[in-house]
Amino acid sequence: MITAERRKRDINWSIAQNPTEISFTKVVKEIVNGHFAEVSKDITLTVRIFPQKTYDSSITVSSGTIGTSYKNTAYGMLADSEADLSVDSKTSIEFDCSYGHMKVKNVYPQIINGEICGYDCGLEKVM
Repeated sequence: MITAERRKRDINWSIAQNPTEISFTKVVKEIVNGHFAEVSKDITLTVRIFPQKTYDSSITVSSGTIGTSYKNTAYGMLADSEADLSVDSKTSIEFDCSYGHMKVKNVYPQIINGEICGYDCGLEKVM
């Protein structure tokens, strides 16, 4: 059986094979002087971004009254246990990297024996 420490080492080793540094601003609601206030935090992480599927079959064209956008969901991201990533309907994570402008679509924590060992994320490249 794999231990949490072994899984963390494996994730860190995988990230070290092809590291990419990303930066984004995270807005969280915290209690400040007895009320909730939005607090911005600048986050810098070293992650691994990788292709998940074939490039051609995953492009979505979205046409609206404003214009046309192309979205590619063929990328994934691996982050270590210190990343503390989460996205929901009210918060999102977007960043620029060597692959282009990315948006985190979903976050899957890698959990072994109740301990978070890393995060596997689905990315959407907006063109």
